[in-house]
Amino acid sequence: MKSILIFFGLTFSLISYSQDKLWRIDKEVTEYYTDTLFSQLDLYYSNSSDSALVLWIEKGNVDSLSNPQKIKYHFFTRKGDWSLMQMIWDGNVESFVPGLFDSFMKVVKPKEKFTVSILKKGKISPAMLNSFEKHVVIVKAGDIKGLQIDNSIDMFNYKANNIIILAEWIK
Repeated sequence: MKSILIFFGLTFSLISYSQDKLWRIDKEVTEYYTDTLFSQLDLYYSNSSDSALVLWIEKGNVDSLSNPQKIKYHFFTRKGDWSLMQMIWDGNVESFVPGLFDSFMKVVKPKEKFTVSILKKGKISPAMLNSFEKHVVIVKAGDIKGLQIDNSIDMFNYKANNIIILAEWIK
């Protein structure tokens, strides 16, 4: 009876872990010199779920917001006279170049990876590493009302599998 309970406990732990973790993050910091020391932080995001995820980068730390609040702010809040979702829904957008902090989005399909590299002059401390991670937002695509993951959003989906950001751009 004791071995059955242990087996059940292990099985339950693995199942709940896999449901909570939609992605895996691997981190790597490398340093090099030109005329001064530079550090590069690579955050490797792997979609380990069965559904598409949407990733974007916020200039400020939005860690205290809930996912619905983050979605509303990024997709539905007007930035000037437009919102990202308005542009996606509008069939008349001829060309599109994303603004990193206001209209950037990357759809990461199941088993795909995306890398965010942050370049900084000098060393990256452990506190900075944790701070940088809090600027990257990842949600299930299905949680964004009105967003269809199909050819209609190709123009708005960032094409490359990596992006490089200067640390000074992030608050």
